[in-house]
Amino acid sequence: MRRGFGRGPRGDEGSTQIVMLLAMVCAFGLALLAIQVAQANDMRTRGQIAADAAAIAAVTPLRDAALTTALDGQMPDIVGLWTVEPNENAGNPVYAQKARDYAKRNDAELVGKPHPTGVRGYTMKVSVQTKDCFLKEENELTKQDREDLRNGRNICTDRSGRTGISKGRGTATAIAELKLPTCGYVGAPQPSPPPGEEEPTSGVPQRLECDDVVVWRSGGGGPDREEVLRLFKIRLVAEEDPEPYTGAPPTGLPSGPYVEGKCRKDGPKPDKSLPFGERIVAWAQCWLGTPYSWGGGGPNGPSYGICCSPGGYSGTGTFGFDCSGLTEYAVYQASGGKIVIGSTTYVQINAGIPVSSPSQLQPGDLIFPHMGHVAIYAGGGMMVEAPSTGDVVKVSPIAGRGFLAGRRIPPPAGDR
Repeated sequence: MRRGFGRGPRGDEGSTQIVMLLAMVCAFGLALLAIQVAQANDMRTRGQIAADAAAIAAVTPLRDAALTTALDGQMPDIVGLWTVEPNENAGNPVYAQKARDYAKRNDAELVGKPHPTGVRGYTMKVSVQTKDCFLKEENELTKQDREDLRNGRNICTDRSGRTGISKGRGTATAIAELKLPTCGYVGAPQPSPPPGEEEPTSGVPQRLECDDVVVWRSGGGGPDREEVLRLFKIRLVAEEDPEPYTGAPPTGLPSGPYVEGKCRKDGPKPDKSLPFGERIVAWAQCWLGTPYSWGGGGPNGPSYGICCSPGGYSGTGTFGFDCSGLTEYAVYQASGGKIVIGSTTYVQINAGIPVSSPSQLQPGDLIFPHMGHVAIYAGGGMMVEAPSTGDVVKVSPIAGRGFLAGRRIPPPAGDR
């Protein structure tokens, strides 16, 4: 009886030790699981931080282009992603380079290319994964995993520097959007001077304001870049823009053919039997290849320009046309000297009757991609323009240039 009584406690003691051992094993397993969960959560957090930074970085080239445009006195919404990356199928576009750089700064890697959406590409979706991983434990390795370990394949490194087979990485996606300020010109233009007189400085708007901040003045002296930068906001959003990005904004242009005039500056002039709009196009084409000259040109043809453009370019030494000089000339000649539409874009944008959308354009209509430029619609999605200093009168596609307004000049009485 005593021996039996004595064996009881020793048996209970052994059972207690077993229970304690199992509890320790369970506790160790739970601790290990907790560590793995914490590692996974940490990686997801770091991955999200990297994704946020990469998405914001992907939009910055577009923001910088829009900012520069505003500081140059043009409406920033003429800028689209095509401004900084003309080839939407480029293998390594500039916005992907920016995203990749900021992912790397946050110990992550870009997964694929950023995905732009919206008509102008103002929204960018980016996916990343962390460079490091958390590793599989010994009991989690498959036969293939062990084979990979022996041959040094598919190896990754965790944050502590251990190498092994990856159990997972921190992956995340973020979407960033460019938000432009509301901008508009201030200062009413004055009436156009008589033909042949120099363009008055009062014909240029006094300033461009964005969110009530003056970002450009006709005489210079606007705020510095950093002050205006805060108006061009990049923010993280929950969803992509429902509108697809196609590489250029949809123009809705009519399908009519391009009007090719036979006129050359040293050749026959346009046939008077042509419809009035087509004659406007043809007269503009008479001077294809003529140099651009700021303030140059008028109703009677090209001329030396004036000084100076908002960018500081002088036309005094160049014989040619600026954009509004070319359009004034073409309309004046096509109308047989009966219609003078003025010598600046700020006057011409009030000439004739409005054309509310690109889909309504007809050959001969004036098209204003933005307030500082005017061209002549030539049909087939093309326009005749005098673009800028250093360029020449030429035919250009409208796609990607923007559409602020269109104006149709009615033919003189008795014309068609």
